[in-house]
Amino acid sequence: MYGGHVTPLLAAHGIATVVNLRGENPKSTWYSPERAACEGLEIGYLDRPLHSRRLPKKQMLIDLLDAFETAPRPLLIKCSGGADRTALAAAIYILHRDGLDGIADARRQMAVFPYLHLPKRYQRWIRSFPRYFEADHGGLTITDWARSRYQPEAFADWLDQKGLDGTWRR
Repeated sequence: MYGGHVTPLLAAHGIATVVNLRGENPKSTWYSPERAACEGLEIGYLDRPLHSRRLPKKQMLIDLLDAFETAPRPLLIKCSGGADRTALAAAIYILHRDGLDGIADARRQMAVFPYLHLPKRYQRWIRSFPRYFEADHGGLTITDWARSRYQPEAFADWLDQKGLDGTWRR
């Protein structure tokens, strides 16, 4: 969503809501223009921060899933580069929409092609999130799982057991 390209792209695709994974950033050079472009087109703009280098906090997942429940469609989910946080959020959206039937599609969101997901050292955990949900859901939807069962510490332990310690910042 850079520069003057954002307004025609949002309008051309009929976007109803932008989900910003970078969080509220009023002092940055990109934030106010993005919000203004959305407001000018009467598009909703939701700040739902996710980290790419830290495991998601419980409330972050709940807030993102609540946005998926209530935000007008179509959605544009965006972060900075669109390959790490956006891949994670897209996978979570697919698991929200399709449940475990969407696990393969959720995993594909972290593909090198066509999404250019080339994680740095502390972003490698992202690819494991759908697998963790699949292993830990206990029959719950991802929304119910996030609300009642998900704990970042348990995810960290699971990653450690899979030999993936050091793939996120503590």
